[in-house]
Amino acid sequence: MLNQLVQLLNGQENGMSLAEISRALKAQPTAVLSMIDLLVKKEKLIEIGPDGKCCTTCGVQSDCNLLAVRGKRYLVNRSEFIQS
Repeated sequence: MLNQLVQLLNGQENGMSLAEISRALKAQPTAVLSMIDLLVKKEKLIEIGPDGKCCTTCGVQSDCNLLAVRGKRYLVNRSEFIQS
């Protein structure tokens, strides 16, 4: 399932939201979020905000109005695949 998730996101230039990924994989959002969290920790995916900027380097995620309204998006970390 982790490979399916990475393959799904690999073709997405602007990333996908948790809801979009859950629908595409036909899986519960809580299960998908656990997989996403693991892949983010392993630096296979990156979190981006709805404005396209990287959430992991921002520092104000807890106060972000954009994230509260529209949520994070997830994108394949292209630099990780180039190094591998």
